[in-house]
Amino acid sequence: MKVHQTILQMIILMVSCSSCEKVIDIKLNGSAAQVVIEGEVSTVRGPYKVSVTESRNFEENNIFSGREDALVVIKDMTSGSSETLRSIGSGIYQTTSLQGAGGHTYQLTVTLGGKIYTASSTIPAKAVRLERLFAERSSINSEDVYMVPVYTDPVGKGNYYRIKQWVRNLPIKGSYAVSDEASDGRIFDSLLYYDTDTKAGNPLIRNGDAITAELQCIDKAVYDFYRTLNATVSQETSTPANPLTNFSGGALGVFNACRSSKLTAVAKY
Repeated sequence: MKVHQTILQMIILMVSCSSCEKVIDIKLNGSAAQVVIEGEVSTVRGPYKVSVTESRNFEENNIFSGREDALVVIKDMTSGSSETLRSIGSGIYQTTSLQGAGGHTYQLTVTLGGKIYTASSTIPAKAVRLERLFAERSSINSEDVYMVPVYTDPVGKGNYYRIKQWVRNLPIKGSYAVSDEASDGRIFDSLLYYDTDTKAGNPLIRNGDAITAELQCIDKAVYDFYRTLNATVSQETSTPANPLTNFSGGALGVFNACRSSKLTAVAKY
């Protein structure tokens, strides 16, 4: 499982989505260097990874250095067990035995330069799985083809999702954050639009291609991070707000404890 997908990439989006479906992008405030932490624990067997990097002011070159001097610990707040992650280089830390479980809350603690950064995230108890995946031409532009993942939202509001995509095992930049606020108990079967301009560098879906989608069931705080991650580039201001983070201590980024369901299909249209 590829866990480390950096939030530090600048993604240019061409498509506007509805209020409960957001394509993910990021732009950080112009400011002094800040610690950026990304971590994920899921119901899929690990190892899980946490990245610890340091941002630069946007007036400088867009290079982010990994910090290999951090102490990184993940604790299962439900069972009481914990694990200290080992550094594997370039600011990446990895678990050895930790296994995510539905309904459990996990706390990530990163100690760096005398400062402590913490974040907690809960794996939802409800399991929602991808039921089907196919490709479909856009009704707006027949040259564009997009994935259509299908899943059924359980009755009862308060379910949040993140959807990631790959074409021929190549990742499509960004991800979707989806809430059931306006679609409680309904079947999700919408096209996942993304930037198909050649300058964006995303793989295009061709007939016969292997396409893959991952559905993550996430908690509200993680959803808010990915929802506001897109909003940072839509504000008409020179210094847009950073996305909401679930970290305390002043770090940017997100710690995501989630359920994961992945499906691969062959594009036929």
